[in-house]
Amino acid sequence: MTIDASREHWLETYKSLISISIEGFKFSALANGGAAVAILAYLGNVAGKGAAVPDMQKPMLAFVLGLFFVGLGMFFSYFTQLKLLEEIGINESPRLPHGWVLKLAAFFYVGSLIAFACGSWQAVVRFG
Repeated sequence: MTIDASREHWLETYKSLISISIEGFKFSALANGGAAVAILAYLGNVAGKGAAVPDMQKPMLAFVLGLFFVGLGMFFSYFTQLKLLEEIGINESPRLPHGWVLKLAAFFYVGSLIAFACGSWQAVVRFG
């Protein structure tokens, strides 16, 4: 493989990693936000019929934390990309994993998935 072809392959792989990351953040935001809205709609429907309303505070808290974590993950991923851009601008070779910024982005993203899982489990237990 020539140097140009190798660089092109690296660039396309990098672009696909960015796309995959964006889709992951979208998934987590949609899952946590959709679950929170679904709980609110369900509670409104149940309360409107005069039935006993289950305690959904813990699931709702988990979904809201999931949204907060995905927001923080996006925030830190932005700064990871900014750091990469700055390195390119001063002709430094990119150094992965970009220290604590990238680690925090990944930590918060995983936290958002864990929050969704916990909220879902708590909701299932309360519906059961």
